[in-house]
Amino acid sequence: MATTLTVQMTRQGLLLPRALFQNWGEVEVVQERRQIVIRPKTPTLSQERQAVIQALRQDGLLTEIPAEPAVHPVSAGERAELAKKLSPGRPLSEIVIEERRAGW
Repeated sequence: MATTLTVQMTRQGLLLPRALFQNWGEVEVVQERRQIVIRPKTPTLSQERQAVIQALRQDGLLTEIPAEPAVHPVSAGERAELAKKLSPGRPLSEIVIEERRAGW
């Protein structure tokens, strides 16, 4: 939809009402062929990255990772206890050798 506007030519140059561009934030003026284009300023990669990070955080899709590990190292005593619980039966290597001999 085209907007009709009244512009003023002064010694400073062509004056346009700022209200026309208030929703654009920063603007840039670019000369293209035989015309001058006023458009929203292209965001830098850093600005785009920050906007994406902010949007992800707002949607709950991004969170900070705690500095300390979630799992604490297992002590030697706990390791020995786990070995006892998990060790009944024969070693897996023996079972594999038997299955290979049986033709599995």
